[in-house]
Amino acid sequence: DGHVSHCTWQFFSFCLANKIIPLCLPAHSTHLLQPLDVGLFGPYQRNYSNALDGWLQDGNVGIHKGTFYPLLLQARKLTFTKKNILSAFEATGINPLKP
Repeated sequence: DGHVSHCTWQFFSFCLANKIIPLCLPAHSTHLLQPLDVGLFGPYQRNYSNALDGWLQDGNVGIHKGTFYPLLLQARKLTFTKKNILSAFEATGINPLKP
């Protein structure tokens, strides 16, 4: 988001030491360019909603702390696959790079 706190010497030093190439996105473009927003958070929300619907259709009433996490974990496993993550980066043109 261009905030100065994200671009510190400590951050870039960490990246350099760990062989990480930071990717700086243009302002006001993250809704188009962020792989998580473009290709993962929508499906994650849908998968969680489907898991919750299935839970309720099985005759359960409501959700509580004991069921929230297992349903969320189920949605996470369906969503955050290698294929989906790579597809999200491809859809945004980040990898392979499509300037």
